Amino acid sequence: MKVSDVFQKNIGYTTPESTLIEAAKYIFGHGHKGIPVVKKNSKKLIGFITEQDILSQLFPQVQSLFEDYIHERDFEEMEMNIKPILKRRVKEVMTRTIIAIHVDEPLLKAESIMKLKDISRLPVIDSKGTLLGIISKVDIFRALVSHKLRGFK
Repeated sequence: MKVSDVFQKNIGYTTPESTLIEAAKYIFGHGHKGIPVVKKNSKKLIGFITEQDILSQLFPQVQSLFEDYIHERDFEEMEMNIKPILKRRVKEVMTRTIIAIHVDEPLLKAESIMKLKDISRLPVIDSKGTLLGIISKVDIFRALVSHKLRGFK
């Protein structure tokens, strides 16, 4: 089986110019851990943004910790910083290292990449790097196992 046989084609994505609040609404509204980032008019995959990328913005940078150790440990104050953080642009926070799978690759190659990278979903791209969809571990499990369960006692 190939990725092309199983992947989800109707997926959401965001652009680098979107705000973190827009990305977060999609991520949390759809129960995902992250969302692909594409160039505005081409759907060329350029990154990925996850809930962890957004949450990590609440924590101080190492330099800030050295400069003001006492105040940078005020976790309640850190939480108060969420509103201005969510106004930032996706391009400031997204992961630019792209982990994706080509649409014509074998299904188990996608599973292997997810296992090695400890992720549960992979963007699916064509040879030009255009986002075509997403494949998840659930998609792979369903494709490989579900039809075998019919009639299995």
